[in-house]
Amino acid sequence: MKKYVSVITFVFILILSFNTLSASAEVNTKRLGGKDRFEVAVNVSQTGWPNGTKTIFLANYEAFADALAASPLAYKEDSPILLTASNKLNSLTRNEIIRLGADKVILIGGAGSISNDVVKELRVLGITNIERIGGKDRFEVTYKIATRLGEADTAVIANGLNFPDALSIAPYAAKKGYPILLTKNTELHPIMKNVIKELNISSTIISGGEASVGPKVSELLPNVKRLAGKDRYEVSANILRQLNPNAGKAFIATGMTFADALTGSVLAAKENSPMLLASPAYTPSSVKEVISNKNIKDFTILGGPASVPNDRFLILTGQALEPIKNPLEGKVIVLDPGHGGKDPGAVKNGKREVDLNNSFTLKVSRYLKDMGAKVVYTRDPNRDVYVDLASRAKIANNAKADLFISIHHDSNLSTQPKGLSLHYSTYRPAIEVKDVYVLSGGKRYPFIREDTSRKVFLVKNGSSTKELSYNGPNIAYDPTPSAAAVKSKSFAEDLAASLVYPGIEISKIYSSTGVKDHNLFVTRWTAMPSVLVELGFISNPNEVKLLADSVVQEKRAEAMADTIKEFLK
Repeated sequence: MKKYVSVITFVFILILSFNTLSASAEVNTKRLGGKDRFEVAVNVSQTGWPNGTKTIFLANYEAFADALAASPLAYKEDSPILLTASNKLNSLTRNEIIRLGADKVILIGGAGSISNDVVKELRVLGITNIERIGGKDRFEVTYKIATRLGEADTAVIANGLNFPDALSIAPYAAKKGYPILLTKNTELHPIMKNVIKELNISSTIISGGEASVGPKVSELLPNVKRLAGKDRYEVSANILRQLNPNAGKAFIATGMTFADALTGSVLAAKENSPMLLASPAYTPSSVKEVISNKNIKDFTILGGPASVPNDRFLILTGQALEPIKNPLEGKVIVLDPGHGGKDPGAVKNGKREVDLNNSFTLKVSRYLKDMGAKVVYTRDPNRDVYVDLASRAKIANNAKADLFISIHHDSNLSTQPKGLSLHYSTYRPAIEVKDVYVLSGGKRYPFIREDTSRKVFLVKNGSSTKELSYNGPNIAYDPTPSAAAVKSKSFAEDLAASLVYPGIEISKIYSSTGVKDHNLFVTRWTAMPSVLVELGFISNPNEVKLLADSVVQEKRAEAMADTIKEFLK
């Protein structure tokens, strides 16, 4: 239901309920939200297909790779895109399939994305016409989708290892019947070359800058037009500006996750509307400018207030002023780039850990400073100097920091381990040691104190005292952790989720969640919420390419900064 509310004063804007979206008398706004991405997809479906449809598309709610290219085909089939877990049909999705009266389901992706267990559930619903568009990888899936669309004079080219650029242009491609072909940054997959020939494609539109689709790929494409930008938000703005110059309406989705933009893209195409991306943490000037310059007054927001906050939307659409206070103003954040000087950290696959730590730290720092934070370094990431662990913790404590983050990259003797992990400590001797015990060989020993000079825990062993090395498998735990420790765990869990990136998942080496209560020096001797992040394994030859990629670093640094902002606000 559209709401038309006059924004009278800035004070009124500040007291808006998170459950109510206000708009000026001139701006028409509809939010298709939900408690999760499943419900958002269902609300999109109910809006776009109120009288049902015979065909639906089903995609994995966690993996965008297979579904990136699906929007044009779903539009052609007049089909909503609904979401499912890999091995179980979500109840909201199931009910929507029933409401739609669909008798055909097209699964996007192989059995690894949507298992045969889901197929069985669909058959229980009476659906026997189930088709799978699968393949050994996202490129083969893309090829099959493109050939199903049929001949086209134009194709869209986007990076297949990330989602924003492909989804920003998806409504336009769907409306035009153009296939979306996926590529790596520096390499055009042979199967993409084949589909260009098979479909007689004579011109191409690249969505994204050279960091996403590089010159080596561009040179292989016919009659190229590039829609670029300094970031995902500006790319979406330029797509609107150049491909939908007369748009009176726009869809807005978060640029941080893929699901809402994916499921909303077909509805946007049906309504001949472009897709703009928004950040929950700040206002992209490029998006705000194109909305103002094109005088767009009609919006559909995809996702709930956590994805596109009400106050951020009002600022983006010119209905409210940008708050003078930056979201992290007054906050002190200590960034600890691991290793340095005589200690380069791990050296694998031609990369030094210290260099990757430095590069990532500088990128995160830029985002945090833009949000108003005071950033303190334990060592200057522009200089290769050594600082011992005790000094790093002391710098953070002396700064009276609100948050401490130690930035590292993992390594292993084997090339197989991969993924990111987060580490914190419930045992915080810089705060309190009440009830602390040390677990050693499956036995709990009451804690006495830590002797850092000899790197041992002193514990009670019956009536005597025992020494246990804290460099080995012996871990100190606090069953009644301090507030800083509790917040550290919560932050570690949120940060782990935000740092997942195509090709970099959460490592299960340390725990099933990738988050571990660990006695690392800098996390136990700091007096504020503190975590140590291992961004991935430089010993893995495939993962290290992503870890060293400036574009990947930039996107993950932005994600980290957004998570910090949400944690400290």
